[in-house]
Amino acid sequence: MRRELSGKRILVTGGAGFLGSNLAMTLAGLGNQVYVYDNLSRLGTRHNAEKLSKLPGIEVIQGELDDVANFFLSHQVDLVYHFAAQVAVTTSYQSPRSDFRINAFGTFNLLQCTKAPVIYASTNKVYGNNVNDIPLEELPTRYDFSGEFKKGIREDFSIDSHHHTPYGCSKLLGDVYVREYGGVVNRFSCMYGTQQFGNEDQGWVAHFIISKLTGRPLKIYGDGKQVRDLLFVDDVVRLLILEGENVDEIRGQVFNIGGGPSNTISLLELCDLLKLKPAMEDWRPADQKVYYSDIGKAGRILGWSPKVSVSEGVQRLSDWAGENKHLFSI
Repeated sequence: MRRELSGKRILVTGGAGFLGSNLAMTLAGLGNQVYVYDNLSRLGTRHNAEKLSKLPGIEVIQGELDDVANFFLSHQVDLVYHFAAQVAVTTSYQSPRSDFRINAFGTFNLLQCTKAPVIYASTNKVYGNNVNDIPLEELPTRYDFSGEFKKGIREDFSIDSHHHTPYGCSKLLGDVYVREYGGVVNRFSCMYGTQQFGNEDQGWVAHFIISKLTGRPLKIYGDGKQVRDLLFVDDVVRLLILEGENVDEIRGQVFNIGGGPSNTISLLELCDLLKLKPAMEDWRPADQKVYYSDIGKAGRILGWSPKVSVSEGVQRLSDWAGENKHLFSI
């Protein structure tokens, strides 16, 4: 039974980041008291935090997941959205201990500190190298799944892989623990949109757009035919609100969330859309040639599907980046 998400006390960890800041603004606008908890270490988070702190219904708290127990000593909450994470595969290879501490232990620590339901941002990387075992077809500008996977990867796809990357391992541990504690898990594909300070390791659509805007050289790793399904942030926020409204009915569930088969694009195709000419480099470890989600479960249970097309979303992100060009020229 759907209940309006209003008048609640809601914690958003990683709330000054791309997804968290967009969600926090929407939650506050619905009449909730929102606590934005973030260590403000990522590019753009201080800018987002300053913007959020000026809005009614939002309190910004700087802190680490290691210390989140101190937050709960002085605050009671009805719902938690947990987005705080180490988000780059490359960084997880460089600092696997830190990756584990933040993503795995940090999530466990949060769950130990609260009885409120937790809605968690997981990743398609939990499927590991199994995705690369799916037969592919090669087209002029992209790869694609063949056969039964034309609708994308479902939630029951095997996570039993010998190679997840450290990031995939740490996020998978958080994924499993959240469901064990009665939370809700979203295994996200490629999210993009306003408030996103993308870079080479994370947020590649924004990274491409910012590179064009600032005239910085762009590198592609591999042949550029890699395909992802793009999901604009407004559609993500709408999903998260639906999950918050229905959280008691969906506790313990996992959803594969992305733009789905109708919103896929390859790196080469995005370069063509943006009129970019990148340099080509060798493949990076554990890169999935194709990944897109079968989003049917979220449609059946929550009545959700994406509304923003790739062309509209890329234009909206480009417009936002152009209006905020001064933030990227540092």
